[in-house]
Amino acid sequence: ETVTILPNSMLSNQKFTNLSRISKSQVRQTLRFHYDDAEKLPQVLHDIKKEIIRACPAIITDGSRPFQVHWTDYRSDHLEVLVDVHFNVKPTGNDYYNNRQRCLMAIQTAVKNNDVTFS
Repeated sequence: ETVTILPNSMLSNQKFTNLSRISKSQVRQTLRFHYDDAEKLPQVLHDIKKEIIRACPAIITDGSRPFQVHWTDYRSDHLEVLVDVHFNVKPTGNDYYNNRQRCLMAIQTAVKNNDVTFS
């Protein structure tokens, strides 16, 4: 065990988060799509939302936290999509990582079902 001593002056202006007290988590991904798939994006975004809701029962959809899947930007070589989803799962441990994996797999399922690939 290692003990580290820090003077109060180093801590007084710092923000701390005790992860063991947080009850909600977030998955935030920036996805990149090819310009050739622009016409398919509205359906892809709809299906990403639908798949995440289906695959992740702990998702928060009551409006108290964001549930966003939006086409956000044109970049020089790709279209950018933001997925920002919140869950009633603590942000630590296996439950968090299992939920995160289900969310990422749901995104992949929706993308694949629309015959689209990432850029």
